[in-house]
Amino acid sequence: MCGISGILSYTSDLNSKDRSLLGETLSLQHHRGPDATGIWVSGRVALGHNRLSIIDLSTAADQPFVRDDLGLRIIFNGEIYNYKTLKKSLESKGYKFFTDSDTEVLVVGFAEYGESVCEHLVGMFAFCIWDERNDLFFMARDRFGEKPIFFTEMENRFHWASELNGLRTLRDSPLEINPDAVVDILENGFIHLHHTIYKEVFVFPPSHHLTITSSGDKKWVKYYSFPTVVQDPIPFADLKKATKDLLYKTVERELNSDVPLATFLSAGVDSALITAIAHDIKSDISAVTIGTNELLTDETEGAKQLARKLNINHEIVPVSTDSIGVLETILKDIQPLADASLIPSFLVTEQVKARYRVMLSGDGGDEIFGSYNKPNLYLNLNSKGIPMGEKLVDFCLTVKNPKLATRLNSRLNDVQRMKLAGWEGLYSKNNLTGGFFDQVFREGKRQKHSRKLLKELKPLFESNPEKLSFGMDFKGRLPGDFLFKVDSSSMHSSVEVRAPFLDHELVDFLMKVPTRSLMPNSVDKELSKSLLSDFSGTDWYAPKKGFTIPYWEYLQGGWGALLENYLREGLSETYLNFNQRGILSILEKHRTSPSIGYAKILFPVLVMEIWLRVFHLKGKFGKR
Repeated sequence: MCGISGILSYTSDLNSKDRSLLGETLSLQHHRGPDATGIWVSGRVALGHNRLSIIDLSTAADQPFVRDDLGLRIIFNGEIYNYKTLKKSLESKGYKFFTDSDTEVLVVGFAEYGESVCEHLVGMFAFCIWDERNDLFFMARDRFGEKPIFFTEMENRFHWASELNGLRTLRDSPLEINPDAVVDILENGFIHLHHTIYKEVFVFPPSHHLTITSSGDKKWVKYYSFPTVVQDPIPFADLKKATKDLLYKTVERELNSDVPLATFLSAGVDSALITAIAHDIKSDISAVTIGTNELLTDETEGAKQLARKLNINHEIVPVSTDSIGVLETILKDIQPLADASLIPSFLVTEQVKARYRVMLSGDGGDEIFGSYNKPNLYLNLNSKGIPMGEKLVDFCLTVKNPKLATRLNSRLNDVQRMKLAGWEGLYSKNNLTGGFFDQVFREGKRQKHSRKLLKELKPLFESNPEKLSFGMDFKGRLPGDFLFKVDSSSMHSSVEVRAPFLDHELVDFLMKVPTRSLMPNSVDKELSKSLLSDFSGTDWYAPKKGFTIPYWEYLQGGWGALLENYLREGLSETYLNFNQRGILSILEKHRTSPSIGYAKILFPVLVMEIWLRVFHLKGKFGKR
């Protein structure tokens, strides 16, 4: 796990100034790879790398990594979990290796397979290769977006970096805040991947690779798509065995590490299942649980019970989650994200980094096993839309009269919206529906990106519409929110987090399974719960509270006071089009009659206020 950055010029050679800028970028990304820093500049290419040593700790595996005999140089962030198998295959073809690193396997794989190399990889990755012999640049990102790449183009140059702060340093012109992205984060708590907080910056899309020729011609290729058509039903016992076999294979290869490794353990099913399998394979492994000392969110008691059942080494890491300074620390380097679990995610990795360099997580479990019970909801409803139902839902959600909007929203829960308008009804609601948009923004346009994404995906799921929400998960909140959060928080602490549930072989298998086979009794995540019961000895229904913090309470106190001070300074009216009076009104209502609905608006506002100050206005080229 590392940080990458670089410059590609289409027209002229780079110079000492470019090397200096790249060095500055790497210093800003030092937390992503504190073990070694490398820069290579030649002709019109500059490659930079921050190394977090995980596999082959020798300096021979430092990057940029070169194979002169192949004419290839690479910078790589991530892990290739099947590198040992791939290495044997390449050795059988006559290739020789000089390190034990997965980086060398990756570059030799490119020599053998060219653009199709990604199809041979199992892992999480963001990498770029400079092919000196063919004067060719190649960049790729993993299937689900675990490892980030931000890029921008200007004056016949292509710039990229793992983090937004590093990328900004490579530019010598202003960056303009994207008002659509500001609306997006207020509506959803995160920014969808089709844009970023800056108009001039883009996210490299998951499941894609890019080739750039010497003339600057670009070829984008999507090398992977998750299955969208289900196969025949499968008996639950057979499904359970096949899934268990795949999980053991996945976890075993993700346990490979030359540095200390542990697992995260909450009271929920996903992390518990990964921990149980990891412990069965590696009996001395430890599990780490975060203790928040917050009645509404702390899961230590449930995790303790499960750890005892599994007979596993267990560590509880106490943290204080109400420190606004954590947000300031992380937001100074990244695109804004209003997921409150960013705070405990960072705090726990900060606590364990002295003991563990690698952690296994349960990320992706909700998405592959149940999709948050939405498919069951769809299947169990007799009505999945009525004539004019979509327009009726839209009308109710855009009513501006506060009292009427509140009444309508209280009645339009998930079930009612789906009864009226099917999936379109379910995905119509966001943080700013119910007349809140005009209270938050002085100007701007609603994004409603979930509805746009739904329209794009719906034709792919025509034969099994109940699984459409799985596609929405993999294309929406998973990469834009959850995986970005994990990468941003853990890499700020120089800790690598691996997500076995996102092994694409496992995803491909489960996406082809009909919902009624996955959950024959309409129990959410029935398959994963049944698998865990084999280890725990009983059905496990722990008091899962969700990995978050009570930010709604903090906003009634100190966080709310800070937000009020920021709003009254007026900066966000100028830069973000915020409606100061309207937001202060929402804050006052939350103080007197607290509501999670109010808090879901106020927390993203607070995030944007902080980000504006610690990132945008502290940059060299802040511009509205």
